Amino acid sequence: MRKTFIFIALLSICGHVWGGELGLPEEQIALPAVQGNYLVCIWDDSLGDWVNDVHPTYDHSGSFHFQLPSWGKWYWIGLWDPSNEQYVFGKWIGHFLTH
Repeated sequence: MRKTFIFIALLSICGHVWGGELGLPEEQIALPAVQGNYLVCIWDDSLGDWVNDVHPTYDHSGSFHFQLPSWGKWYWIGLWDPSNEQYVFGKWIGHFLTH
């Protein structure tokens, strides 16, 4: 029974290693301390379009956690101030698999 469990565990680990992606990339970035209603905008540079149609409102927690739609692409994260119609923060991120 124990040998079977170990074999299945090793097989599972090897499958993930040679199988490629382990799941979609997740990101948590620090955002500036701002007051008011700010929107988080995510731009997919390869598509030339926004990742989500409804941009979440920043909850002023100091960080933003999200999942990106795919590996191997560059994304720009911006914090939009609708009252001044300008970005107050912007950062490029990319997640790439290496073997």
